[in-house]
Amino acid sequence: MLDVVGKVEIEFGSSRGRLVADGQHFVLDVEEASVLTGVVELGSLRRLATALSQTGFTLQVRSGDRQLLLAGHEIESGFLGRLLRLPRVQIDPAFALRSVLGRDSPRP
Repeated sequence: MLDVVGKVEIEFGSSRGRLVADGQHFVLDVEEASVLTGVVELGSLRRLATALSQTGFTLQVRSGDRQLLLAGHEIESGFLGRLLRLPRVQIDPAFALRSVLGRDSPRP
């Protein structure tokens, strides 16, 4: 199994984030969850979770002490993950409403 180790600082406009990889676990910390609003769509999230699971990786997305998303290898789908047909995904309901379902996304 592949191990990945590293840290990357990311800027989202005026907000910042940090991606840390340690072995098979990736953690993305964002200052503000709102920077991800409308960025994640269901099909992409399904493909990401499947790819993570198949390669043995896990991704945790959090903002402060709040876990927004957990996806990948050895993750059991939470209630919302099952409802949205997102295998191997646990997702915060407020994050799902704003980001994945795009409720706060600007409309053209």
